[in-house]
Amino acid sequence: MKGHKSMTVRVDETDGKIYIYEVFPEAILCLYDISGNIIEIKQTKTPEVSFDIPSRGKYVLVVTHALHMPIVKKLVIE
Repeated sequence: MKGHKSMTVRVDETDGKIYIYEVFPEAILCLYDISGNIIEIKQTKTPEVSFDIPSRGKYVLVVTHALHMPIVKKLVIE
């Protein structure tokens, strides 16, 4: 299984968004708060996806795809 090596995550606090670039099509992206509660789930159709940041805090982004290793990223929004 391959990893999402080219995937990048950018937090834009001014826009209030989390941007994820170079995601494989049909990947599942799950955004959780630090307590493990699901904030939002998206399935990609394009290589770029974004999430609205609900508020400042700590989040976990989990990216899964049937043919690739999962990625887990911790995000701190200050």
